[in-house]
Amino acid sequence: MPKHLTIAQAQQQLPNLSNELAEEPIIITQDGVPVMAALSYTHLTELLETLDILTDSDLVTKLRQSMVQADQG
Repeated sequence: MPKHLTIAQAQQQLPNLSNELAEEPIIITQDGVPVMAALSYTHLTELLETLDILTDSDLVTKLRQSMVQADQG
């Protein structure tokens, strides 16, 4: 479960936040409502790479075919 911080808490903890972000994203709230998320640069680049792959319809088709073949032995 991601950690939740208020905007004020996130501001106070900003110098040390990068250590916590290595493990999981942090949800930042305002008046108890999530308004943004903080995540490590590594996590961001991995997420963007995954989105790039998933938006390539030819690659996704080949991936699905490979999964079916692997299941069939």
